[in-house]
Amino acid sequence: MYARLTATLCLHFVFFCAARADSGVPAGDPVEVYLKGQETSTPDVLAAMSSELKVVMEEAGYRVIWHGAADPPSGAGAENLVIVELRGVCMAQFSDAAAKPLPWTVPPASSSVVDGKVLPFSWVDCTALNRFLAPVASTKLKAEQDELYGRSMARLLGHEFYHVLARTNDHAPSGIAKARFSTADLLADHLDFESVALDRLRPLPAIRGSDEISAGR
Repeated sequence: MYARLTATLCLHFVFFCAARADSGVPAGDPVEVYLKGQETSTPDVLAAMSSELKVVMEEAGYRVIWHGAADPPSGAGAENLVIVELRGVCMAQFSDAAAKPLPWTVPPASSSVVDGKVLPFSWVDCTALNRFLAPVASTKLKAEQDELYGRSMARLLGHEFYHVLARTNDHAPSGIAKARFSTADLLADHLDFESVALDRLRPLPAIRGSDEISAGR
């Protein structure tokens, strides 16, 4: 709840049917991110978001490649692709937001889920994020606000990428994949995936000693 400075990271359900795919993207493979709504942000915020998300995902074994919303698909494969939408004004605007409590039911980021399957469509609700960060971040200098805002966006996206890439609705006990964030989590110097999330994100190593391995599920 807002009084405790926490936000629930939930998955939004949409009416769409799709077949279940094999879990996990091979470690080290690129994750192609098609970004919509970047015109509502600023270069400094987007640079901070990109830098932080690069660190977060590299730790899990992924390389983020950014594309504009209008860029044609590269052919890398749907399992390597996430469509991200920035909703609202995605920049540090805290003066008005600080006076408006954030309903605890409003998640700052979500991904689409159908029939228990997480789809590669994620978004950040920047109106909710502004109101969530305002009580703490509004006291910072403007340059620092931009850095912290972009960092917060990256951690929210890292959480959603975990759901998409690991193909799971489950959360981890701590770290970026946990179910609830505090403002301290979003603004801290360092936040990463813990072991449970990393195990879900990284594929199992091949078993040596045979010239054949399981083809998977």
